[in-house]
Amino acid sequence: MIFRNVTQSVYLVSSHPDSNVNVTAFNLPKRIVLIDCGMRLPAAVEVRKETEAFFKKKVDVVILTHFHSDHTAGLPAFSDCRIISSRFMLKNLKETGRKVPEGFMVTFPNKTFDNQLKLRYGDVQFLIKRTGGHTDGSAYVYCPDYKVVVTGDNLTINFNPWGGAKNGDPDLWIRALQEYLSLAAEFFIPGHGPVGGKDQVKELLDYIEIVRKVMMEMIVLGKTEEEIFNASRKIEYIPSRKAHPSTLKRWHKVFRARAV
Repeated sequence: MIFRNVTQSVYLVSSHPDSNVNVTAFNLPKRIVLIDCGMRLPAAVEVRKETEAFFKKKVDVVILTHFHSDHTAGLPAFSDCRIISSRFMLKNLKETGRKVPEGFMVTFPNKTFDNQLKLRYGDVQFLIKRTGGHTDGSAYVYCPDYKVVVTGDNLTINFNPWGGAKNGDPDLWIRALQEYLSLAAEFFIPGHGPVGGKDQVKELLDYIEIVRKVMMEMIVLGKTEEEIFNASRKIEYIPSRKAHPSTLKRWHKVFRARAV
């Protein structure tokens, strides 16, 4: 197991050096709080076992940023924990009809919220806020005491942004990134990729805003979906990286509906 220290009492935990799905551990005085729990259930079992051994305390709270399997498939390894998500995320998760291997139980969040939830463990505060964007249930976790924001897939660093979910909303995604920039945070832990700062948040924000501008202008001019898609594909997020085709198709669908 690999534990990468981010800042005071905050670690990235992975079962493999090449893992790109971030599981974040907050090492608090009396407990471990995990944000997301990974893709593979056997790996999640090991993550829990070795995290508890490393910090010499129990994982008893798991907070979920969104429902996609690379962030939640390990959930049955934490069935005895307090599991927190937005109500929208719980609905999305139940709709997947996901099955689990023999010996495990289907596990869902047991504490939900509509828009935001504030928690305090000892002297450490957390704000969990649903913004939508990547999915309608997407939420971030802000710990002002450690100046950390865990973003889920509303921020990815050195990875193509993926927004192809049927309930994704690029306008809400833009607002979420703008909100991140307003927070008194220094460390932004993305859903995928290395820890970044506000420069990386701004980089993704600028990209989505440029795509939005190009698409909306072309929609108003009566351009076809193919023409808009081809123009959008030429816009790079970072050198040699562009949004996935399914992302651009979803964004175009949302923008066209709003331009009518």
